[in-house]
Amino acid sequence: MDGLYDIVGRRIHYLRVAVTDRCNFRCQYCMPSDGVKWTEHDNILRYEELLRIIHAFTSLGIDKVRITGGEPLVRKGLIPFLKKVTAIAGIKEVVLTTNGSMLEEYAPLLKKAGVKRVNVSLDTLYPERFKKITGQDALHQVLAGIKKAQAVGLTPIKINMVVMKDFNSDELVDFANLAMENPYQIRFIEYMPFCSDKNYLFTAAEIKQQLITAGFTTMLPEVSNNSPAQVYRFPQSQGSIGFITPVSQHFCSSCNRIRLTPDGNLKPCLLSNQEYSLRDVLRAGISDQELLDTIRQVVWNKPMEHELKKGKKSERGMYRIGG
Repeated sequence: MDGLYDIVGRRIHYLRVAVTDRCNFRCQYCMPSDGVKWTEHDNILRYEELLRIIHAFTSLGIDKVRITGGEPLVRKGLIPFLKKVTAIAGIKEVVLTTNGSMLEEYAPLLKKAGVKRVNVSLDTLYPERFKKITGQDALHQVLAGIKKAQAVGLTPIKINMVVMKDFNSDELVDFANLAMENPYQIRFIEYMPFCSDKNYLFTAAEIKQQLITAGFTTMLPEVSNNSPAQVYRFPQSQGSIGFITPVSQHFCSSCNRIRLTPDGNLKPCLLSNQEYSLRDVLRAGISDQELLDTIRQVVWNKPMEHELKKGKKSERGMYRIGG
């Protein structure tokens, strides 16, 4: 059987690569409130190490790579690195997740480097609330970046909104209207408890009910192609909406991905503390065959499902895992 499979038969063909933990935003659900301790520079994987790992994964059947952070665009040398990634035989799609603040400048360069599309994290359309969430007065920059990405063809653009109860859950209609008026996929994501002990959870069922109450009564389901999002389109809408439900209705049984953290740990499950260091074995002189065998073993032992319902939380903040 060709490809990468885990012990329960899930085919893993999607690699998420966090190239840095650094970010120019300080989103409260992503980073700790008591200050951020960045990973030491020498402990971050070098580009040549990242390329070696990506080549190994591709030879084992990975065909989609997502570049994440922190904010990936803050790392120097990213564009030349992306050109090398998109040139790797077997990779069908390279995607980038960004907070959008630098996207207006970088969108043409990303397109030229071979990146197919972008996901933009955006949790509010109110400038003051945006500043409160991110620590930056940059909403106008993000919106301009989204428009530039659309113009250069980094599409379809997906906009990720982490819905937080009694904080931004009053903006669901505004985001749905974005999908009505623009060819974006607005993805409503249930809040996951990484750094905060606050009960921000607003479930997808509650989101849907609020939209229905506001008049969005017809939601036409679309095929989501192994995406964790349940995708719908409104009649006459230019775009679509999606619901991602890691808490109320997890999608572990169809998970097809594995993550590489900025400091070189393979993380088979976002919401598990199970990690395996590739950085250490790479720098100790592991052979190519040993690297392949290590990757196979890690994937084989991927957890069947996350442990949120057991009350366990990730020991890493989201910025140190990769969005």
